[in-house]
Amino acid sequence: MLFMSGLKYAAVFLLTFAVAPLAHAFMVSDSLRLRKEVQTDTLPPGVENFPSLIQVTRPPADTLKHFTYAITLGGDYRSGNVQRSLYTLVTSFDYFNPKSILGLYTSPRYTYGTINKELQERELFVDLNATLWYNQHDVYLMGFGVHEESNLRQISNRWYGGAGFGWRILGGRKVPNTLVKISMTNAIIFEYTDFLNAEDVRVIRNSTRIRVGLTKDKLAFNSTVFVQPALNTANLRWSSLSTLAYALGKRLALSLTADHTYESVVLPGKRRTDFHWAIGLTFKN
Repeated sequence: MLFMSGLKYAAVFLLTFAVAPLAHAFMVSDSLRLRKEVQTDTLPPGVENFPSLIQVTRPPADTLKHFTYAITLGGDYRSGNVQRSLYTLVTSFDYFNPKSILGLYTSPRYTYGTINKELQERELFVDLNATLWYNQHDVYLMGFGVHEESNLRQISNRWYGGAGFGWRILGGRKVPNTLVKISMTNAIIFEYTDFLNAEDVRVIRNSTRIRVGLTKDKLAFNSTVFVQPALNTANLRWSSLSTLAYALGKRLALSLTADHTYESVVLPGKRRTDFHWAIGLTFKN
């Protein structure tokens, strides 16, 4: 589709210069899909059915390295009366240069799950984040863009992006040597969602994120909380993502991750809260 193709190029341009949110968020929508099957009150304007994990501060990087990465593999398999498999891949790549005002960070994720060999989950998340003056100041500018696909939530394509500022409260340049690191960000987000069997949705949100990190010997704990009210409709969501990792070696760690989400507006038959935890191995440089 020409519309979506142009949208991709606009997102890349925005992210590179970290200035403005995606311009396509409010362009003319495409036609409804399977409209006759959807009741007018089943999808209120502004409905969102997933926790936003974007706007995450770039992970701490070794100042001697300009590029760092981390790859986490997780999975679950069960056989017998029910044959179930679930596999997850979580990655992060960070460009860090103390002499540059520009920083880049991305954290693609992919989930694939089946029950009795029938596809149940296939989730794709691809993001690109850009920061300005992150290495020079505790208060910095940021911009980002995201693409998502989800058969579980019946999302064909979702694009959203925005811009805002971040503040390293503890653990930044002014107060670097602290056991606990605290930071926050605030941004305006423009979202566009193309549902497989429902009307396209546009929403504007204010997104506030608070992140707490603690490192002690081989243990590391990180927790991120988002509060994201919509500005153009009655719609609130919040989410938390917490990770506890134990270093098994210089490049390998055992990690336990838990995420909890709440959404005030959901599709019929869906619960407003979700909780999920997973255990896996993390490889990093």
